[in-house]
Amino acid sequence: METNRLVLSGTVTELTGLRYTPAGVPHQAFLLEHRSRQEEAGAAREVLCHLKVEARGEAITADLQNLALGSRVIVTGFLARSHFKDTDSTRLVLHAQHIELR
Repeated sequence: METNRLVLSGTVTELTGLRYTPAGVPHQAFLLEHRSRQEEAGAAREVLCHLKVEARGEAITADLQNLALGSRVIVTGFLARSHFKDTDSTRLVLHAQHIELR
């Protein structure tokens, strides 16, 4: 089995309202901005990235009631293409399996 797991912390910079799929599954999306300092090849490197996060299901979306712009979060989940039929695999979305508000 292949591994696809990501843990990323950051700040919520865009937030959509709670929506529902045609099957009635709750869905919340937000943009996460991550800034950190990492070591690469023995040198410090400033890191900045933005990644769309999608949370689906009653359990996880219920935990997001207090999510707001500027919230600091730690998201654990997996990466996938932004749309299943999208052949451009460079547009990735973090599908949240656990979100911790800090």
